Amino acid sequence: MEEKVHKYRMDFYYQSLVIYLIFFAAYVLLRGSVGTEGFKSLFDDPIFYILILFIVIFLFIVTVNIIRAPMILLRPDRIIFRNRFGEREVMLTDIINVKIGRRRRKEEETTYRIIKLKLKHRRKQLKIRANDFERGSELINEFLKINKSTEEQNRDIG
Repeated sequence: MEEKVHKYRMDFYYQSLVIYLIFFAAYVLLRGSVGTEGFKSLFDDPIFYILILFIVIFLFIVTVNIIRAPMILLRPDRIIFRNRFGEREVMLTDIINVKIGRRRRKEEETTYRIIKLKLKHRRKQLKIRANDFERGSELINEFLKINKSTEEQNRDIG
């Protein structure tokens, strides 16, 4: 297994930000041209401020995720969780088991599943939402392979 990189998906945030900006521009143009006072009446409108709030929140989220730049690197002997501020390595030998949430409906895509890693030196499970990363179904397949190898290791030891 060679190194595989799965970067954090940002398309939802970009699309939401663009939709809010388009709606904001359309609202300002319509509200400014229809009102008798023109654009002055916008400052008394609460919807104007709510749209600005949504745009600022999504702009903040996009900026934070661009700065963080989270990713998962899968190597033959370890998994690396990396962001701009540091990284955390999990050796495959430290993984006790891998649980992957089951699909509830047949129509649901496999990328909406949660991957849970039980580690030797950690009480809580490490949770990864596959949909948050590029090529989520491929990420799930890689963790299924890791699960098979950890089950074989545990069988050999036990």
